[in-house]
Amino acid sequence: MTNEPAKTRWLGLLWRVTGRRPKLDHFFTSFLTYRKYLPECDAADAIPRFNENPIVITQCPVGGWSTPMIDVVVLLKAAVGFGSKRILELGSYRGHTARLLAENTGPDTIITAVDIDERHGVAYRGLDIENKIRRKTGRITPGLFSKDERFDFIFVDANHDFASVMNDTEVAFSVLAPQGVILWHDYAHDHFFHGLSRVPEALNEFAKRYPISAIRGTTLGIYSSLPGWETVNLNQKSKIPRAASVWEETKLQG
Repeated sequence: MTNEPAKTRWLGLLWRVTGRRPKLDHFFTSFLTYRKYLPECDAADAIPRFNENPIVITQCPVGGWSTPMIDVVVLLKAAVGFGSKRILELGSYRGHTARLLAENTGPDTIITAVDIDERHGVAYRGLDIENKIRRKTGRITPGLFSKDERFDFIFVDANHDFASVMNDTEVAFSVLAPQGVILWHDYAHDHFFHGLSRVPEALNEFAKRYPISAIRGTTLGIYSSLPGWETVNLNQKSKIPRAASVWEETKLQG
């Protein structure tokens, strides 16, 4: 795991002595800019036909731990753009994301939703699209999948502590089909000190072996080996200085 700078250790100590409050965690984490380890890319550069493919959102995930809408939009456009037929969601919870994936993909697409809680999937129970979703319940291990089970598109969104993200990502790569795509949620999460938001640190470790990018404006990380859309090419492109928009240059807000 990445060594923490002295500033991080001091802020962590300050957070603990001031009562371990979530709002202070959010505030102190904002100073840890070094945690943006991954090169950034725009969604339109990372996802085929991003600006052309329509998506439909019939219900809005709300409540604690729900995926922010911008991330939902990018995730759905990725699943559609990459033409994914075998989708795996690691960490499904109430099943809102699985439902949206099922509603935005063709009848020949199967979504496998994994969660440790046997009650997961309430968002799509009893709906017609339930027949497109395969539920698996248990801890995320290779043993949860059959020997030949592979997925074109994987969304990793289970526990966010360092050990869990390392484990889940290792499993994801082990069941990823050739020319497959992985997306991770909460790469840019802003609560560091409670120890349950270490997606950046885990992906920084995997980035030593795999070209992983962060999608600008979201909390998503992405890896792709699809010909023409490899993230290794995105990472090389990210080294070229990006021109600021007129809104960034003039600091306009609207």
